[in-house]
Amino acid sequence: MRPNLWFLVPVLILVSAGVATWQRDRVPTRAEWQTAADAVRARLQPGDGVTWAPYTQGEGRTAFAGLPVFHTRDLATTDLARYDRLWVLGALGYDASRLPPAHTLLEHTDAGNVSVDLVRVGGPKVVGDLYAHLEDALYTRHTPDGATKLCDFWSGRGWHCDLRDPPETTRNCLGQSVGRRLDQRARDPECGLNPWLHVSRDVRLIGDTPRHCLWMHPMAEAAVRLTWNDAPGGDTLSIDFGFSDPMVADNYAKQIRVKPAKLRVLRAGVELQSIPVPAEKGWHHFETTLPSGPAPLAFELTTTATADAHFCFDPTVRVNTRPGSTP
Repeated sequence: MRPNLWFLVPVLILVSAGVATWQRDRVPTRAEWQTAADAVRARLQPGDGVTWAPYTQGEGRTAFAGLPVFHTRDLATTDLARYDRLWVLGALGYDASRLPPAHTLLEHTDAGNVSVDLVRVGGPKVVGDLYAHLEDALYTRHTPDGATKLCDFWSGRGWHCDLRDPPETTRNCLGQSVGRRLDQRARDPECGLNPWLHVSRDVRLIGDTPRHCLWMHPMAEAAVRLTWNDAPGGDTLSIDFGFSDPMVADNYAKQIRVKPAKLRVLRAGVELQSIPVPAEKGWHHFETTLPSGPAPLAFELTTTATADAHFCFDPTVRVNTRPGSTP
């Protein structure tokens, strides 16, 4: 005779309800996120970074205004080389313990259901950041016949070659709000600048994560080059790069139009490396050893087809060891 197990159904229902209630009670409220963010804001120092985990707990972002917050989907693989210290706001069991062992936990506190961890960052350190110093770089175009064109109009965000109007007219237009630009008869929020062919600071969704990077769209008739004359000396050159997700995966499920590209890296005019840029989704990483001493670095992008080539990259110079920092 088989035992009648139907009496277990009410028990299982009660257990499931209890687990659901327990899990719901662990989810931070907006007030708890705000308290945690305010605690970080009160002790923030230059060189600090801030992130949160798990990434799906995005409600906390409503409290992050004014903080140097960056996105990461996986604490175990996130790049912290730009920072001296890191604040990790965690929920649902996520905290700084998920970081690699090169980093040191300085303190742990709680703001209700949000944990607040302060970490001293170890490992490589960025000593040269082209994204931060783009206004000091040179953007040029190089045609096969050897001609070079300097793109020397600074928009406040990046370098441009193609101006419809005189530079002063363009600057006056850029000084207006976007709403004002749209109200004008021309309805041109770009103020006559080419919306694609420029090199500018940007944020792009690449590898399912928003990335702060340098937008540099290739051209069919010329190689585009960004020269970092003031690149410092360091141990390694690190470059993260990729095409925007919508161009290589999300919009064209059957056949994308993006073609592979090539990124040449030159140091003091000599090719250091030629890096293939695959026409696929992902935030790709390249790293190479640098010869000693400072020298100009240049990044030259070419491709056989420019359709949807929404390329963005982030080059930094790093040293492999860093002095200890104080909390």
